[in-house]
This record gives sequence, structure tokens and C-alpha cells, in this order.
Amino acid sequence: MLVQSRVLAGQASITMPGGAECHVWYFPLTLVASEREELWQSLTPDERERANRYKVARPREQFVTARGRLRQILAAYLGVSPAAVELVSEPDGKPILRGVNLPFNVSHSGDLGLIAVADRRVGVDVEQLRDVPNAAGLVERFFGPEEREQFARLPAELQLPGFLRGWTCKEALLKAVGTGIQNVNKCVVDLDPRRAPAVIRFDHAAEIGRWQLGTWSPVVGYVAAVALECDDELRLDSSRETTSPAGSRRAT
Repeated sequence: MLVQSRVLAGQASITMPGGAECHVWYFPLTLVASEREELWQSLTPDERERANRYKVARPREQFVTARGRLRQILAAYLGVSPAAVELVSEPDGKPILRGVNLPFNVSHSGDLGLIAVADRRVGVDVEQLRDVPNAAGLVERFFGPEEREQFARLPAELQLPGFLRGWTCKEALLKAVGTGIQNVNKCVVDLDPRRAPAVIRFDHAAEIGRWQLGTWSPVVGYVAAVALECDDELRLDSSRETTSPAGSRRAT
């Protein structure tokens, strides 16, 4: 499966992802007022009510942007207006399309949002690169025994990149499956950033799927991971993968 950065830039329609594709769109969360108003108009009354429950402006604006962009992207696949996209929530709160089998997943961090779309279960996570003073403590508390041992063996300069890559991979996989963060220590991944990402062990009772992981830097200062239910190794085309967060892009 090929992962390639591409610009959304005004496309009225998008071809559905095929069996060898996973589309990962990314976009800035900071918008000018006119753009935010356009996205606000596409939201349902329930979504607007949810946005207004945020008392702090920044997370409220992030929710409006992420949900509005989700509606725009799904509308381009479905050939409808963003306001006409019918979203419902699963018991865990995860949004899905009503009556359409088009799996997707959403993540955001800092000023960057990601939306993954595929023809099978998919999860995505993004993290802004930052210092994590207690990374070793978080590994000890939330990671599996294999990961704790591997983290301790990593050179000091690779421990923070290894932690952030491992965390994004775990989040992406758990989101794809639909289980909560409480199962994070049951999901064991390769932390070594010098190697291709991989699922080492996944002790989830209801999970029998085969999963592949991909990691990349969608824009400078961020690391992202996608988890896809498939047998084929994910192949990343990095020729355009590191850019400034100026617009929506697609990875296929």
C-alpha cells in the first residue's frame, strides 16, 4: 500500500479508496473567520451545541474545524453537500457514516488535524513533537514488558522519538479497533525509530485482524501513524510528505 502526500485544493469529488489505498488528509486547525464560519454552517444543531459546550475558545475552534473538514472530505467522496453528510455515533462516541461503509478516523494535535479514510478499519494519530520529561515513567506505566525493555536499550537520543512513535502507533491501532486507552499496555509495537513500525503483540480478546502500521512526518514538527487492517506492508512515498501546514493533503 502506497502512502503519498497530495493536495485536496478545491476538488469537488474524490474517488473512493480502493483495496490498495488509504487516504490520509491533513489540514491546519487555525483558520480565518470566514473559513470558520463556512465550516460552522455545515454543522448540525447537535454539533453546534457540542461546540458551544467548550468554554475555552481554542478547543472550541479546533472541534469546529476538525468536524467541518471531516464533513467537507466525506462530502467529496459521497457527492453531497457537507451539511448533507449523515454522521451517527457508536456507543463509544466514535462517529461513523449512516448507511455507508466508508471507515474513517480523525486525530489532531497542536495546529494540525488528520483524517484517514479507507475501505476497511483504519485508525490515525498525530502528535506534535515536544519534550516529554517523564517519557520513561510513562513507558513504565502504560507500555508492555517488551516495550519497556526495548525502550531501556535505545540510545538516549532515540528514546524520545521512540516514545512518540510508539505512542502514535498504539493510539492509531486502538482507535482502529474501537477500544479505549485502557488497553494501551495490551498493544505492543516496535519503538525503535530506525526500523519499520510493526505490531509485536495485541492481546485484545475480540481482535483477530491483521494490522499494518505506517509512520511519517506530515508537516515539520509532527509525527503521525496510521493503522490499517490488511496483510500488505504499507509503503510510504516521502517525496512530498514534509511541508508547512498550509492546506489539506492526501496520503494514498
